[in-house]
Amino acid sequence: MRKEEAKLTGVPETMLIPLRARYLESKKENGILSDPQTIEILDRIECDFSGKKEVSIGSQVGVSIRTEILDEQVNRFLARNPNSVVVNLGCGLDTRFHRLDNGSVQWFDLDVPEAIELRKKFFNETEQFKFISKSVTDFSWLKTIPKDKPLLFIAEGLLMYFTEDEVKDLFSNIASTCPGSEMLFEAMSPFIAKRTKRHVDVKKYHAQFKWGIKTGAELEEWKQGITFMEEWYYFDRHIDRFPFIFRLLAFIPAFKKAMKIIHIDFNNKTK
Repeated sequence: MRKEEAKLTGVPETMLIPLRARYLESKKENGILSDPQTIEILDRIECDFSGKKEVSIGSQVGVSIRTEILDEQVNRFLARNPNSVVVNLGCGLDTRFHRLDNGSVQWFDLDVPEAIELRKKFFNETEQFKFISKSVTDFSWLKTIPKDKPLLFIAEGLLMYFTEDEVKDLFSNIASTCPGSEMLFEAMSPFIAKRTKRHVDVKKYHAQFKWGIKTGAELEEWKQGITFMEEWYYFDRHIDRFPFIFRLLAFIPAFKKAMKIIHIDFNNKTK
């Protein structure tokens, strides 16, 4: 079988970390998730994960848990809003649409051109499932999103690579353009964000964490019409699967809440 070359650098190259993590977990008996499409994709990509390049067990479990949480919450949104729009920001080689498709959701996968170019080798666009080949910070993409249906944004493994000002700019543009929309996003604590060089997997790539937040409730202080809804912590799940040192650190409340999925609403009302 001819393999595809992943021509990625910098932050886009980090999409290979969650892809490999889902791959390994899906091959595990009784794993946290089952994602056979990810196995098919990675088996077709020319990429060396041997030796020190292999994804750590901590990332494998963490990515699997965030996938589990996001799948649950997107499914909850689709149950409330079957005829809705979902925009997956920084989608990489994510397979979520194909796992959760309810037959009526209109789904947009957005990423930088080099990521979408690779993505097109494995996925085909349809009327229901489309790609947007733009940077998240090029806000012209917001003009292409339907505004007449309930709208959910997903940002998985993305916003920690932005500065706080860039995150604020993104949220401000979404709030003003798509009032009433919702977002599910992954966040880390400021403590973790300041330690990219200690992240066993990310430090292998030319990428850097720039932003962290202790709790999604802090976002209401930004005065951008954001309502904090809920958040879910990784270390509340499958704790036995994490490395021993992580299980010990999880007894510390600040560490236990360091990695999370946050749910917010853009109600466009200044607080």
